[in-house]
Amino acid sequence: MDEDFLINIVYKNRKVKFKVTDPTLPLSKLMNNLRHATDLEGKLVFDFPSVDATGAPLDFYFGKEDTGTKELRILRPRIGKDEQTLFDYGVTNGDTIYLVADPFPG
Repeated sequence: MDEDFLINIVYKNRKVKFKVTDPTLPLSKLMNNLRHATDLEGKLVFDFPSVDATGAPLDFYFGKEDTGTKELRILRPRIGKDEQTLFDYGVTNGDTIYLVADPFPG
């Protein structure tokens, strides 16, 4: 890949441009990398809380806005046994992706 693959990631009204070194990596791996991403000062870029306001544990997913309905479409990291990638969901260079917190029963 000759040009950089950049996506905008939005979470809690904060928008950060990220360079994705390999957009063919599984979404689960990209999310793990994002959880550990730091800025130039060594601080985590995003704060991923482990529980919501009610105390329910949280998972995080990527979401992409549907251009027709304007609703967020969750990019599931796995469909059946198949790991999904950004390309599987039609994410292209320069797209905006949202971080979506999803509480699950504890």
